[in-house]
Amino acid sequence: MLHLGSTSISPECITDLLAGLGPNSPLQELKLHSNKIGPEGASTLVTFLATKDKATGQLVLPKLNRLDMSYNELGDVGTAKLTDISKRPKISMTEVSLSGNDIGPKGIESIMNKLLQHKLVTLNLDNNSIGDQGCQLVAASLPSIPSLSRLNLAFNDIGCRGMATLMRSLVGCESITSLGLSGNVMRISGAIAMGFTLAQHPRLSVLELDNY
Repeated sequence: MLHLGSTSISPECITDLLAGLGPNSPLQELKLHSNKIGPEGASTLVTFLATKDKATGQLVLPKLNRLDMSYNELGDVGTAKLTDISKRPKISMTEVSLSGNDIGPKGIESIMNKLLQHKLVTLNLDNNSIGDQGCQLVAASLPSIPSLSRLNLAFNDIGCRGMATLMRSLVGCESITSLGLSGNVMRISGAIAMGFTLAQHPRLSVLELDNY
């Protein structure tokens, strides 16, 4: 693990540091939260991760499978650039955290389109602004991510329309065991849909609904 949160480190310094770990680095988890690297920083990181070691021809950080880029001011543009990490052949991300990046529906569309081939187990998208439209995009993609176990959509301006769509989709997604929905507006129709889902879902064991 390498955790570099809240360090104000530049993207160039990040890539220099990662390059210094060498072609056979055992690094699996990289946390770069709260560094305000923005879209250009995301592009710099992804470009580095797409490079190969000149001596071995192997991709850098070949075992990296968990990435935390929360609170980095990515927006939809930076999120789209970051999801180009999906181009790393034969390397799947199992955990991706993009909390607090002002991601809207367009950013969600990039995430869902580009990360579906990965074996995602955990996806954290809390404290963004995906709204009903973004929530519906997530819901439509869930059947295509059979490995996903933990999903966090807390504090995302999701209303009853998005909530109802998500609940309908969850009924057929038995892999989900933990769901974060705190800080959204469920209302009566959303509550009814949620009640139906809780009655039908066989494995959901953690449901966070604080600050409704």
